[in-house]
Amino acid sequence: MTVGQLAGVCQAPAKVRRCVVATVRRFEGAQAQERVASGKRPHVRAWPNRNRTLAPSNPRTFEPSNRYDFVVLDRLPPSLAAFVRWGIDHSNVVMFVAGFLFDVLTIQRIDSRADLTIQLLYLLVLTALTVLQHREATGSWTPPRLIRRWWSHNVEVLHFFYGGLLSAYVILYFRSSTGARPLVFFLLLVALFLLNEMPQIRQAGHRMRLGLYAFCVLSFSNYFVPIVVGRMGGWVFLASLLSTAGVVWVLADRLALKGPGHAAERTRLFAPGAVVCVAVAALYLLKLIPPVPLSVTFQGIYHDVQRHEGSYRLFYEQPDLWRFWRRDSRPFRARPGDRVHYFVRVFAPTHFSQRIVAHWEFKSPSGWRTTDRIELPMIRGGRADGWRTFARKSSFQPGSWRVTAETDDGRAVATMSFEVEQDTGTDERVLLMGEG
Repeated sequence: MTVGQLAGVCQAPAKVRRCVVATVRRFEGAQAQERVASGKRPHVRAWPNRNRTLAPSNPRTFEPSNRYDFVVLDRLPPSLAAFVRWGIDHSNVVMFVAGFLFDVLTIQRIDSRADLTIQLLYLLVLTALTVLQHREATGSWTPPRLIRRWWSHNVEVLHFFYGGLLSAYVILYFRSSTGARPLVFFLLLVALFLLNEMPQIRQAGHRMRLGLYAFCVLSFSNYFVPIVVGRMGGWVFLASLLSTAGVVWVLADRLALKGPGHAAERTRLFAPGAVVCVAVAALYLLKLIPPVPLSVTFQGIYHDVQRHEGSYRLFYEQPDLWRFWRRDSRPFRARPGDRVHYFVRVFAPTHFSQRIVAHWEFKSPSGWRTTDRIELPMIRGGRADGWRTFARKSSFQPGSWRVTAETDDGRAVATMSFEVEQDTGTDERVLLMGEG
């Protein structure tokens, strides 16, 4: 285009100018695609009020060859520029770690209304995205012009919300897990959290996504329903299970194509969610699911525990020099007349009540053997530091012991192992005091 032609265009009406500019953009977009196909870098042209790489109109078929175009790296120090390039090249890892650390720092209480509201919104967004993706795949919906440019990233957005939910579940279930048995469900959560970041999973079909969706809904309702009703138990878990199955069934019904094969298609889509519900129910019966929403904030073994003016005084021996961080009586050095005291603080949501049992076990040559199950006072929720209580045991022998704070149906909230040693000293024993 000559200078005279450009001058004529500049003096032409706005409609003509827009037509010429659109033609030039389409032409240079085609050139950009040819340069990308040949392995060359596409040109960058500065249009009025914008600076962008020209590309063909279909963003799904155009992949920029230089991902640093939008970052002014030449103006940065070399070390900082190298760090930015690394972050861009490993953006999945960076976002994965950043999102998880953000959840670790921001998620406080399992019954926080703000956190519960955010998790519910995440589930609603996942539901909407799942429906729209399936409708687009079946040709019954196309993204409107307003969101068409951003819809090409809908799979990434979907798994961003899945990652947000799974990271929250990892943190909340970790706080409520102890010992080896509940660790199984926690490791399952971690595995799903990591698999969600893999490209193969992100490209999976709707059936696998419905299975992941069912797991997220059930993991949420497993502590949301107890928070609402104020207690936990078998019938509460059953209500959580049935509500999850109902939600997945309704979603599968909406996704199934209308017509003669509607029922069969609905069953096919519902099957992964049903398998997830059955598997989680089996884990619950085997007592492999952490007892959310309960969690232990503090526990310890002491020579004596006394209640004094609304607080608890905890008495323990001076720890060995190489165990300077300990503030309890582990190992427990026993003299005649001593009693082992187990002090624990259990967090429970507001208006929540649950009975807790102290389960004492001794390690014999044949394995762990139960010696006592001491019922503790009813736990009342709402206290940020946890409901404080303790159990004492006067009949014991030297060896390996462990005590577990568990629900009345045998679900472990916290476990503490300790050694009992015979103290043959006759000098006066000095006990330190702490606050519980």
